[in-house]
Amino acid sequence: MKIQTKRQLGHARRGLSTVELAVCLPVITLIVFASIEACSLVFLQQSLQTTAYETARFAVAPNSVSSTAIDRGSQIITDRRIKSATIELDPKNMEKTDPGTLVVARVTAPLNSNRLIPAFFYGDQQLTAEVTMMKE
Repeated sequence: MKIQTKRQLGHARRGLSTVELAVCLPVITLIVFASIEACSLVFLQQSLQTTAYETARFAVAPNSVSSTAIDRGSQIITDRRIKSATIELDPKNMEKTDPGTLVVARVTAPLNSNRLIPAFFYGDQQLTAEVTMMKE
């Protein structure tokens, strides 16, 4: 019968730690990167919502011009470094829109061109934010 010494037990524990690290490290890394990507997705969605709100707010003001509202939305998109976003107003011509008309501002951006990590977790999606306000 062989008796294990303290030296032999320490070596076995080191091997167990190595195996534990080899199993857990990829899982922890995956969780960290998925969390970063989720936070980026939430930031993008919130930025699109803010842009749609500001665009609609400028569009419904008295004597507003469509190009001024879209320029305001474009400024927010530029400030937030959102790529390939589109801004739409419905109705398109604010100058001829009567007070009391519902105005819809819609902002869309592709997820692929606005992510930090290459396409891995959420695939290729289009994020859209929409705000409806009444023309003053």
